[in-house]
Amino acid sequence: MPDSYNDIKMNKKYAYVIFKIVDHNGKALSAIGVDRTSCSSGQQDQEEQDKAYQEFLDYLRDTEEKRECCYALFDYGYTQENSTWKSSIIFFSWSPENAIIKQKMLYAASVKDFLAKLQGIDKSIQANSLDDVAESTVKAKCLKTSRAT
Repeated sequence: MPDSYNDIKMNKKYAYVIFKIVDHNGKALSAIGVDRTSCSSGQQDQEEQDKAYQEFLDYLRDTEEKRECCYALFDYGYTQENSTWKSSIIFFSWSPENAIIKQKMLYAASVKDFLAKLQGIDKSIQANSLDDVAESTVKAKCLKTSRAT
């Protein structure tokens, strides 16, 4: 897991990384692994980001249909009010309302320990519906807390 985190944060290798708990056996944190990475690299321009974010949303839509949860990191770039470009690493805890209860409980119980391993996360979003991860919602949250430099 640390390699994939560095790949998104430091190396800008991916726009997003999705993590799943694969086999908890009472030790949920040790069993969190990478499930998928983006096809594109980190933010190079708005078109690349739009493509990556749509791919990310499609993945979440698929997990919602399968009634599954996941964690995700997204290297989200946006234009601040002063027209400067800013990139933020956003952590998503995806637990759709229709997810299997046991899985929702497992992800909720593991999130704190998992986040503790990820130093330097800019924002964290608990998402239970596609409205919670709509790009307009995410951008608004980023703009609300951004500081122009």
